[in-house]
Amino acid sequence: MSEIEVEGKTVEEAIQQGLQSMGCTKDKVEIKILNEGTAGLFGLMGSKPARVRITPKEESPADYVAAQKKIKEILSVNLKLMKIDFQDINTAMLTGRLFADIKSADSRFIIGKNGQTLDSLEFILNLMLNRDENTRVKVTLDIEGYRRRQEEKLQSLAQKAGDQVQKTGKPFKFDPMTAKERRIIHISLKNYPGVETLSEGEGMFRKVVVKPADKTKP
Repeated sequence: MSEIEVEGKTVEEAIQQGLQSMGCTKDKVEIKILNEGTAGLFGLMGSKPARVRITPKEESPADYVAAQKKIKEILSVNLKLMKIDFQDINTAMLTGRLFADIKSADSRFIIGKNGQTLDSLEFILNLMLNRDENTRVKVTLDIEGYRRRQEEKLQSLAQKAGDQVQKTGKPFKFDPMTAKERRIIHISLKNYPGVETLSEGEGMFRKVVVKPADKTKP
């Protein structure tokens, strides 16, 4: 996103138009007033618009060490509030994001039905990290390898669905899934010969459909 120059009847109007155009807030940019503008005679003749230059601030890289420390603090507090015992919280850096894994004998309570509690805890964790630009980094939260096992399970189901569609020539519909789960199915079958995937339905009822590939597509 490059700098822009914007005109308006007033400096504030020019700033607001520029921020709206760039899709950001004042704290993310530097503003230089090029011309404060003049109202002219009776607010009509000889008036000149205000003009400002808005430049995006360079975002400082996240402090991964501080982020990992904060992850452990946030999770510790939330798990204690949930009255869940845990042995350890391990963190590691992946490509462009962090990974956190909880060690606990009460893993079923943290995972919840279909992983909903774990997803909620991950959402809260990312939300709190994003409040500080120094720790603004994406985090994937897992417990006792649950997400890895789920991914492997979904990959296996995707393979079976692909085999069935390829064999019968008929579409196969999965039960409704979360966005993360649907993404795993789509990726797993992306290069599967003779089939294609799509999502249908709305909200919590959205599901993946595996069907024979459209041979008319280039």
